[in-house]
Amino acid sequence: MPGDWHGFFGLFTNVVLNVIVLTGLCLHVVNLPADIVYGRILPALGIALPFGNLYYAWLAWRLAKTERRDSITAMPYGHRCRTCLSSCF
Repeated sequence: MPGDWHGFFGLFTNVVLNVIVLTGLCLHVVNLPADIVYGRILPALGIALPFGNLYYAWLAWRLAKTERRDSITAMPYGHRCRTCLSSCF
């Protein structure tokens, strides 16, 4: 839906919260060194999340163009809390 800022900010805060939870789990539960978490994991997330979301948006745009519809929605790309927990434990 054009102008759906509630969905954007809801997704944004969800992703930020998941990054904070993942950082805490990696540092304090799994006991990974801080230089690995802050030097490798978080920068990789910072690169993967925007590119993944842009790719899914492009796929949705392409499908909408092919089917001549304006009701196509891109699936949000990102890590989920369930994935974070299964990776850590």
